[in-house]
Amino acid sequence: MAKISNYQNFEEKRRKFLSFVRNLSNKTFSLEEWEKLKKEVYYCKPLNVDVIVDDTTLREGLQMAELTTPTPTDMCKIACLLRDIGVERIEVITYTKSDQEAIKMMHDEGLGDMLAGWCRANKNDIDLALKLDFKQIGISHPVSYIHLEKWHDEKLEKIVENIVSSVEYAANHGLTVFFHGEDSTRADWDFEKNIVNAVAEAGASVYRICDTVGIGISDPEAPLPSGIPAKVRKLKEETSIPYLEIHAHDDLGNAVENTMAAIRAASGLYDKFYVSTTFLGIGDRAGNAETEKIIMNCYMHHN
Repeated sequence: MAKISNYQNFEEKRRKFLSFVRNLSNKTFSLEEWEKLKKEVYYCKPLNVDVIVDDTTLREGLQMAELTTPTPTDMCKIACLLRDIGVERIEVITYTKSDQEAIKMMHDEGLGDMLAGWCRANKNDIDLALKLDFKQIGISHPVSYIHLEKWHDEKLEKIVENIVSSVEYAANHGLTVFFHGEDSTRADWDFEKNIVNAVAEAGASVYRICDTVGIGISDPEAPLPSGIPAKVRKLKEETSIPYLEIHAHDDLGNAVENTMAAIRAASGLYDKFYVSTTFLGIGDRAGNAETEKIIMNCYMHHN
């Protein structure tokens, strides 16, 4: 019969672990006690990047089918709760009177610096964001040939000129600009990188990698355009955009996995990296990476 040696050492370790568990079970939760247990049981891999949660529950989340539209008061309360759990940027929609009333309430709650307006690549949307006193916006536009089908009669040069002029207009008016590359995971890389370099030169600070139809692949060896880590590396190597963000959809069930893969790929390449998420993963079609799961994944595995 095979024997296991060193039982005494194992018993001492077991007693130590059980002592942590019992301390947590027998009294009010103590973060200090939990941290002690976490260090003994969960072995984390440190990240060399600051992860910034950019919650889009109040934009992308509101696109979920059959979702009850929240009141302005509810939207403001949600934004305050997101701030309280550590979210650093909150993306909101701006088009209706209800949206605009909610934004005013958020400003009154001191959330102004965190708010980001979602805009299309046109002057009217940007002017509205300025009127609503945003300090930062995201300008969203397709970058894949498939997603550009609605402009099939327009020359690509004209489309790109419009994108660049919109970014330049916003930046010249003092706005911090994120550019959202819709359908990035199906985009021709040479075309996409030219757009990224053009918007960076026009004043954009962040490029959002949008896995619009949820086909991104988390494998570090997966090729472009769908390989998420490859996309992060190539954007660092071949573009001048200062920072990146990942916006992952869950059509194939990989939104959290792809978001975490992007974070790991960015570690050591960038000093900060943005993650676009929604509370409970609500969003268009199958939804998005859950804010709470990304926070807990970073805390449990990388903190």
